[in-house]
Parts: sequence; C-alpha cells; structure tokens
Amino acid sequence: MKYRLVIADVDGTLIKPGDCKTTGVSPRVAKSVETARKKGAVFSIATARSMDWVETLVKTMKLDSLIILDNGARIYDCMTEKYIFNAYISKKKVEEIMSVLKKLPFEKYYVDTNNRYLYNPLNPRIFKEVVKIMILHVSPYDAQEIFETVSSIKDIRVTKSVSGTDPVKESIHITDIEASKEKALKRIIDLLGISQDQVIAIGDSYNDFSLLTSSGLKVAMGNAVAEIKSIADYIAPSYDQDGVADVLDKFIIKES
Repeated sequence: MKYRLVIADVDGTLIKPGDCKTTGVSPRVAKSVETARKKGAVFSIATARSMDWVETLVKTMKLDSLIILDNGARIYDCMTEKYIFNAYISKKKVEEIMSVLKKLPFEKYYVDTNNRYLYNPLNPRIFKEVVKIMILHVSPYDAQEIFETVSSIKDIRVTKSVSGTDPVKESIHITDIEASKEKALKRIIDLLGISQDQVIAIGDSYNDFSLLTSSGLKVAMGNAVAEIKSIADYIAPSYDQDGVADVLDKFIIKES
C-alpha cells in the first residue's frame, strides 16, 4: 500500500463546521473510513478543537489512532485514552499575551487548560497548563489585525482559521511555539515508523497549511480557502459531498 496514514481536519473537512458534537460524519464517510482501516490504513484527525469537542466523534467513528488536538498542542492516544504530548504556554508567556490582547478592541478571550474559561480582565484567573488562547468569531479584517499584533510576541505560534460555527467569521488560536499540526504529524509519523511520503493529509482552512505540506499527498476540500487549494495535489469534493470518502475510495480502497 502506497499510503499508510490518512489524516483529516474536522470542521469543514470531515463534517459540517460545528457539527462534531451533534450529527457526526455521514454514513458514506463512516463506511469508507471503516473499509480503509480494514485495508490496513491508519485513519486519524488533526483539529484545532480540544478533546471535549471531538470525543463523541472519536467514539462514533471508533478511532483507535493517535490524533492531533488543539492545533498540535496535544496528541491523544485513542487506544489508551491518554495524552502522549502536551505543549503548554508558560505562565509568564500567558501574562505577556494577555497584556497585548487587552490593548485590542475585543472583549472575549478563551483560555483552554483542561477546561475552557472565558477570560475576565476584571477578575483574572491564575492559569496553569494553558494549551491555547483563542479569539473567536471575528471578521477577517479584525482577525488579520489580531494576527499581526500578536505575532510580534516571541516563542508563540499564532494561527488563523475559518470559524468552526460561522464560515464568514474567523478565529485566532495562540499556542506554544512547539505546537503545530506539522510538528505533531511528524511525531506521529516517527511513532508509526512510516515516511512522510506515505501520508495523505486533507484540509480546508489556513491552519491546515503546514499539515498538508508535511504529507506525501496534499488534499484540499472543494470548500477550502484559496491558500489551501493552491498547494493541493488533489482537490476533493466539499465536505457536504463526502469529500473524505472520495479520497479514501480513490487513493486507499481502490489502490489496495
């Protein structure tokens, strides 16, 4: 088999944005994933979401692989139900980030630890083990302003993505410099003992760029942003046309 690992983004790739806690994947996608796994391929996900958001999806798909969470800040082993990698933002760095965010005209900042908290500058918490800081559902113009401002801070990673619940809005995720879908994928590749050329990566948004460029076959969804389509080796149908199933059928099931 040429490809050993297929790793897909979740919102806007596997499912309709925001549906990971409700409807899950379509019957066709579920069947193709199951068939691909029977053929010997490993199927995984790489998402900006935390485990509490994708837990239902993981269970209904019966995933038993290593999955990438929080834009690469965490890797979770579905078999042992434990995290095998965490990239936390230091307390000092969190304080520096918050001091910059306070100067911007946005009120809601979410901090992910083992739970999600709405940051209140009037009653700030002392956060420990911060996985990511998020500014959600802002206009593309505002997202770009935040991105450029926060990117001036050293030793952090700032990623921009289409909102998981509103496709005309964008979100900013701030993580430790060691957190990225690219680095997390490389860790998984090493653990599986395979090469980059044996990986198919599927995505639709800005934060999938490094995931795709670290794979052997770069797949953009039909609904992907232009930046992702421009680097793709193959453009699949959109998520609402079961694009992931199309990829599995074409490159795994029919080829094995």
